[in-house]
Amino acid sequence: MRTNISIDEAHGYGVDEPVPDKLRGHDAAAAAYDTAHGYEGGIAALAKRMGHNPNTLTHKVNLQNTTHHLTLRDAIEMQWQSRNFAILHAMAGELGHTCGRATPVYSEGDPLDTLVRMQVAYADFVQAMGEALLRREGGVTRNQMRKAEHMAAEVNAHVGHCLGVLRGLMREEPKP
Repeated sequence: MRTNISIDEAHGYGVDEPVPDKLRGHDAAAAAYDTAHGYEGGIAALAKRMGHNPNTLTHKVNLQNTTHHLTLRDAIEMQWQSRNFAILHAMAGELGHTCGRATPVYSEGDPLDTLVRMQVAYADFVQAMGEALLRREGGVTRNQMRKAEHMAAEVNAHVGHCLGVLRGLMREEPKP
């Protein structure tokens, strides 16, 4: 039997030990900029939905600005209003974690249908990885990386859905 032990970077490496290289994902500040400027109708429309002044929001997401800062509440509201969760995923990626939807969408559904949906999501992920690896002349593009990350998040969500269905089918514990 094998045993795997995971120790995070902060606790697993001594002062003299090098921390292993790890690919970093999309920077959280860049994700905030992209979310604000990529919103349909532009940053002015998003600022209006958030109840902010468009100029202030523009300054808060400007990567070169050192006087205005996006607060955590702003980042949450920006993601809530835009339905773009790139900031959340970027923050998690910078810390070596991943995110997935917490609420199973179809945990009350047919267990076999849920399992098939998970397999389809996995196939989509494998396809995205394959496309990126086959067409990587000069390196993997941002779009290929984003697509693979998106598909990976979908797989994680579907695994959660499967576990939700299975949890719903658990029998009650026998009473002592």
